[in-house]
Amino acid sequence: MIVGLQTNFCIDASVKSAFERGYRVIIPKGTNSTVDNDYMDAETTYKYYNEMMWPNRFADCVSLDEAIGMMERL
Repeated sequence: MIVGLQTNFCIDASVKSAFERGYRVIIPKGTNSTVDNDYMDAETTYKYYNEMMWPNRFADCVSLDEAIGMMERL
């Protein structure tokens, strides 16, 4: 489960590195963020990664409630 800042830098690198190493990657919705850049504002960047880039490819993007449920079942 990966959360944090800089969706398009640190989080994306962590997601892809974990995926390449065979880990199941889970991203709880609303638990990463970024700032505006030269190409996209922060909201568009967040949506791009969380709704288009990672799901069904590199990570499971789940609701926060689902993520909490996963941790409680451990």
